[in-house]
Amino acid sequence: MKKNTVTPLRLMLRLPPEVHQIAKEMSEQQLRSLNSEIVYQLKRAYGLVGKEEVSA
Repeated sequence: MKKNTVTPLRLMLRLPPEVHQIAKEMSEQQLRSLNSEIVYQLKRAYGLVGKEEVSA
């Protein structure tokens, strides 16, 4: 039986300094990595939180 695995894409992203700072602060408050915080916020913005377990 083949296991369904997802390979994450790598993306270089340029953020304005104020967005980076806010994301960094939120990641520290939520005990997430910066990457996980950005993924979580994108999923939330696109309405994907709650439709699946978000373990970013």
